[in-house]
Amino acid sequence: MREEKIHKIEVHVAGICFMDDKVLIAKRAATRELYPGLWACGGGQVETGENFEEAVKRQLKEELGVIIEPIASFGTYEILTPDSEQKKIPGLRFACKVIGFVNGKEPQISKEHTEWKFLAIDKLAELEFIPGLKGEIKAAYSVYKAHTKQ
Repeated sequence: MREEKIHKIEVHVAGICFMDDKVLIAKRAATRELYPGLWACGGGQVETGENFEEAVKRQLKEELGVIIEPIASFGTYEILTPDSEQKKIPGLRFACKVIGFVNGKEPQISKEHTEWKFLAIDKLAELEFIPGLKGEIKAAYSVYKAHTKQ
């Protein structure tokens, strides 16, 4: 019951960000506990006092140095953490548009990643992503394209 303040869980957001017809991706550092060395799109934990959109904006600004506009949430996901008390971390995924950069010029990655790139959608097969993410990128691209036609 909420009044007893005993239900504390970790919740995540993820943003798949596009600039023109390319997706922004970052390679996870080899030291990461989950999915080391794989390509991802960015995101993380929702902090106390944030809603989902605020969290995805903050996470992508901190991790990738981008200023984004969340276009639409388009799906949920879960991170399996069988060795933790919380066995699954629920998440909400957003399609996003890059509208600027913190340094004014280009993305800047945090220590959580080793490199970044803008990748054309037809080049997804060339890299190794977090399982299932290629399909999510394609779904997000459809949302992004539908929004940018308006």
